[in-house]
Amino acid sequence: MQKTTTFITLYAGYKLLKCVYVRSNTDKMEEKLTDLKISEEKSAEDQNEDFQKELDKSENPEALLESLKLLSDPEATKKMGKKELRYLQKLEKLRTKKKISATNEAEKNFTFSTSLEIFGTVRENINKEKDGFQVEFHIESLRVCGDMAPSFPVAQSSDAFTKLENGHLYLRLPERRLYLKARSHLMRLIRDFYYTNEYTEVAPPTLVQSQVEGGSTLFTLDYYGSPAYLTQSSQLYLETAVPVAMKAFCSVQSYRAEKSNTRRHLSEYVHVEAELADVEFKDLLDSIEGLVTYVASKFYKDMAHDIKEVYPDFKAPEISKFIRMTYKEGIEFLREQKYLNEDKKMFEVGDDIPDAAERFMVDSKGAPILLTNFLIEHKPFYMKRSKEHAGTTESCDLLFPGVGEIVGGSMRTESSENLVEGFVRENIPQDPYYWYIDMLKYGPSSHGGYGLGFERLLMALMKYDSINMATLYPRFVNRCFDDGRN
Repeated sequence: MQKTTTFITLYAGYKLLKCVYVRSNTDKMEEKLTDLKISEEKSAEDQNEDFQKELDKSENPEALLESLKLLSDPEATKKMGKKELRYLQKLEKLRTKKKISATNEAEKNFTFSTSLEIFGTVRENINKEKDGFQVEFHIESLRVCGDMAPSFPVAQSSDAFTKLENGHLYLRLPERRLYLKARSHLMRLIRDFYYTNEYTEVAPPTLVQSQVEGGSTLFTLDYYGSPAYLTQSSQLYLETAVPVAMKAFCSVQSYRAEKSNTRRHLSEYVHVEAELADVEFKDLLDSIEGLVTYVASKFYKDMAHDIKEVYPDFKAPEISKFIRMTYKEGIEFLREQKYLNEDKKMFEVGDDIPDAAERFMVDSKGAPILLTNFLIEHKPFYMKRSKEHAGTTESCDLLFPGVGEIVGGSMRTESSENLVEGFVRENIPQDPYYWYIDMLKYGPSSHGGYGLGFERLLMALMKYDSINMATLYPRFVNRCFDDGRN
């Protein structure tokens, strides 16, 4: 038996607490306890008058109170005489009589997220074989810390706007607690993959004076009198580390000033990026498939119980082998399926494939798709041109069920001529990129890389309807408050 006097600070307001955590003041271990009935703490003035009279009769009231504490210890009670034991048991009933009668009133008044400090004794659970818990907590008294919490402003059934406005409190509900655990575990699995495969983690800057994906999606700021930007991608900096590290990755924030009000777009997101040296295009595709397959399978294996507790009907999809098709094959597939573009016309080579069409392709095929070889004019200046498919780049997007694109990658150009042509095509001045051009002068090699939208992957794995659910405090068009709201 464990006879530790302990206390609990609760952030709940249930009449019957089905499962809480107890923090013991003498035991470093935390034990799960079950079915706790709460009684209100009473001061000495409120205690039963009969009990107070007995204390007054005693020559040593403090010693008598200490003796009452021994009732929770079977070893101590064995050493007591029968008369002494019966007397102490009688006193204990008198002492607790008024507290118990106040229980219902106290329970009635507790509100969700009221903080309670609870005092009691941890004892061996005689039903441990049935419920699996080794100990149970016998509550002796409690007090409310601060004031009783007002009515809680958000619930799992609340609308999306209410959840956004109260994101700091929404975290206390089960589905957001699950989000925190799922996010943390997914990031751990990604790092496990990279470290196991001997990648080097680097930390590139996010304040930059060069662009990667096009100037129209840059957030501009004043940097000590000079223009600067919040980074769209850390790719170019990662490329500088690859000749030394051979395989490098980072996980930092990226920013896109893209006014897209969709279920999968954010203005600020976690960008998991990797670069690999001495690889061919097929190797790059294999590495992307290896990463996503590993983290998805491990995620569902490790998180299955937690997910089922919150979403009992959740069914994890089987992550089968990825399908690979070129952009032109993708266009042809959409034509065969008579899937129309946003102008209600048949898709043509040269058209962008939008979100809805990506999801249609994935759902139709029943597996993730690595869509490859996009047209040169569709992709940024740094991408390598394909020798096998004229007019295209060695590029890819990974389309994932439920979301669409979650990864974008490519081989990087090894040709100074093609790089300069890309700068001209996109109207980008070369001077700020002198250091990137140097990479082609000093020991160029066949290398490639990719960027994974972390929140999109989490959204896909958890089957969230909106990427906002995969983000702590989402930033998107018209939502970046500085007035205390999230």
